[in-house]
Amino acid sequence: MSDFRRSFIDRVVSAFSPAAGLARMHARARLDASFGGGGRFGYNGGRRDRRSLKAWFPGQGSADTDSLLDLPQLRGRSRDLGRNAPLAAGAVSTTAIGVVGDGLQLEASIDSKALGLTPEQADAFEAEQEREWGVFCATADFTRVQCMDEMQQLSLRSALESGDVFAVRRYRKDPGDVYGTKVQLLEADRVSNPKWAQDSDRVSGGVEFNADGVPVAYHVSDKHPGARRIAGMKWERVPAWSEGGVRTVLHVYERLRPEQSRGIPYLAVVVEHLQQLSTYSTAEVDAAVVTSFITGVIQAPADDDASDPIVGEKDAGLADNEVKLGAGAIISTGPGETFTSFNPQRPNANYDAFVKAFCREVGVALELPVELLLKSFTSSYSASRAALEMAWQAFRRRRSWFAGRFCQPLYEWMMEEAVASGRLNRPGFFSDPVIRAAWCGAQWIGPQRQSLSPYQEAQADALDIATGVKSREQVCMERTGGDFDKKNEQLGKEQAARKAAGLGAPAPTAPAGSADRVDEDPDETDDTSDDETEPQRSNAP
Repeated sequence: MSDFRRSFIDRVVSAFSPAAGLARMHARARLDASFGGGGRFGYNGGRRDRRSLKAWFPGQGSADTDSLLDLPQLRGRSRDLGRNAPLAAGAVSTTAIGVVGDGLQLEASIDSKALGLTPEQADAFEAEQEREWGVFCATADFTRVQCMDEMQQLSLRSALESGDVFAVRRYRKDPGDVYGTKVQLLEADRVSNPKWAQDSDRVSGGVEFNADGVPVAYHVSDKHPGARRIAGMKWERVPAWSEGGVRTVLHVYERLRPEQSRGIPYLAVVVEHLQQLSTYSTAEVDAAVVTSFITGVIQAPADDDASDPIVGEKDAGLADNEVKLGAGAIISTGPGETFTSFNPQRPNANYDAFVKAFCREVGVALELPVELLLKSFTSSYSASRAALEMAWQAFRRRRSWFAGRFCQPLYEWMMEEAVASGRLNRPGFFSDPVIRAAWCGAQWIGPQRQSLSPYQEAQADALDIATGVKSREQVCMERTGGDFDKKNEQLGKEQAARKAAGLGAPAPTAPAGSADRVDEDPDETDDTSDDETEPQRSNAP
């Protein structure tokens, strides 16, 4: 029954007729429950009569209402944390390295069945497209500063710090360029409502929508709002799509709610936490530095105020009652004064434990295990391995999102110009969207999963290949990296060179059942020790 007090009428009725009073109370309880008052129905989180929830009335705005007004502050604070808070800078860098690394590499994957090609023909076409992609990447930057790998890293970092980033398709064929298609990266702040107008159903956060909610244009200012000189700033309406239905502006952001116009910074959820932790860390360091200069306290008699405590040396620029602190201070005492040692209890013995507990909470929000966030793998082997696996899943998901939002559209822009200019002959490319998609199929290869036990994983991969669960190319992509065909070609050269030198084939490795192989689970013996190390490799030749 809901917790409510009886009214005066309830008490009067109960005094004359207890049965009627009880029935009245039951009826009121059922009525209260039907309106969400609690009782045996509904969720406790929606109740209004609980002490812990009485003052909690969050807004129920739309995605844009809840985010657009806060975005400028969130962007500025996220960037400030990235500049001045080591933990925040490390979190963004770790995510960017895990997702993009030194650049997502193209592996063309033509749909040979849809195009009626033999595997050999498809391989030849794919190799040709990969070569053209390499040529395009060298001159793709509109500012002629970065290569494609650097642009990928910059785009992802900008999307993480600012919430989103824009890539605009431009055309300018400089002397020596093979391709004229260029990519201009725009920071999130440059896309805004013209003349700082209020958001409307048509334009929100600088993004213009049609009646169906489809982005049709972006309003881009000619200067950054944070530039020193913004007088006379103008906005240009940049169409989102070409007349042929090809994207001309890439809006790289992760949509968290339906109808969300702009992206939210990666650190938005933990901005306050990281700022407080940074302040706390700075205060602890300052306290430790200051107290390290204080050797002790001089106690003078109550009626003796002739001398001041001297810790360090006097400075001519200081007042009479001020002392300049310094290391290795010489302390002198006056008549009747005594010296007492000073124990400041710094540094704080609980500092490390507190920071780690704080970082665990931050890591949950950022999808980074605390081991990876702090770059400290001091726990057990199995715990470290699980942390890397969880981080890998988050990196892989974000990589798939980034490749689809940024890399694949750029590849299609390159293919369009290559076919139109005659550098590539791809029948049906412009006449049939299905054929075009078949020619543009691709996979994007990024950093490989980190390994704590390469020998064990090699054994598992060998078993997967033997049973047909994985292909050698898949193992190469996931664990070792590099191009499978190029590795095969290099292996052929090495084998031919060994044969020519009379060396023969390399000695085989030890079988999986040999006595000196490592245990399949190194944690079976002891999973609680913090000093547990990586399992030893086999000593077989």
